Amino acid sequence: MTTAYTHGLTLASDAILSWTHRYGSTTSCLARLRGTRDPAAADRLLLTVVLSELRGQPRGHYVLSDVAGAANSARAQLVPGSVDPGAITWLVHHGEFSSADPTGPESLTRVDLRWTLDRYSVPAWDEVTRLNYDDSRRLLAELRLRPVEEVLDAMPWDIPRPRQDGGDTGPHQG
Repeated sequence: MTTAYTHGLTLASDAILSWTHRYGSTTSCLARLRGTRDPAAADRLLLTVVLSELRGQPRGHYVLSDVAGAANSARAQLVPGSVDPGAITWLVHHGEFSSADPTGPESLTRVDLRWTLDRYSVPAWDEVTRLNYDDSRRLLAELRLRPVEEVLDAMPWDIPRPRQDGGDTGPHQG
């Protein structure tokens, strides 16, 4: 199982994250931050960021194909400045909300991003690990993540909604 910071959550935040994908177009995902105090240093926040892939993005403009871009945008827009960017756990979340043709239960992929100077760089394939379904289910419960559809329905502003039709075939449909 992967390491994530889940015990004694002190920070829980959900937001739509938009960024210019490395292949062009603007894309977006649901970003959820979960933080806890470091037991070894009370003034340090340990952070896990879950990036939930949403269907309806332009073909090929997925979170995993530009996870460094998504992470750099999340770091600039959402992550508290006091958090060490090199110590964040990054998880990409997939499920029926990601595709009009889901292939199985919800899953998580851990991406070990490297922070150098002022940004994350594209991970090597050995820095990307898909968790099995049991570990994904356990970790999602520990992080106390509400279902994606429930979070999107509760958003109080006009945000791009996942397409309900075939999805992933053309330009972004907000």
